[in-house]
Amino acid sequence: MSKKILAISLLAIVSFFVSCSDKQPEAKAASQVVLPQSQPIVPVLPFTAPAKSVITVEKALIYAKASNGLVELGAKWSERIDNSKDYEKIQVLNAYNVARDQLCARAGLQGGIAEYDWITNVALKNPENKLAFEKAGFKVK
Repeated sequence: MSKKILAISLLAIVSFFVSCSDKQPEAKAASQVVLPQSQPIVPVLPFTAPAKSVITVEKALIYAKASNGLVELGAKWSERIDNSKDYEKIQVLNAYNVARDQLCARAGLQGGIAEYDWITNVALKNPENKLAFEKAGFKVK
């Protein structure tokens, strides 16, 4: 999937330079499309669950940042997923999963969404992490 994103990015860059070298300034101004600036792909490392499920306050803060970002990302993508045609849904969902992985990695979870899921399903349930999560702004039962 990352090769496809890289290929699309390269095509966008090449088309930008081709359109910039056009000798007709009047036509160029009318037809030029401004592309959003893309961020470089962040490497997501394979995640292996640690032997102990105790995390630091810093990791809980990173988790909180990723959690907030994932909520916003989900809101932005949900309409796109709902409105996509049946044959596009798998591609849109795959792109959404890549976006979730990238968001988590950018927040500081090097294992991407897999690390986020491990914290959600394992570390959050460990009573030894209660203080760390509370310092990160979570209410833990």
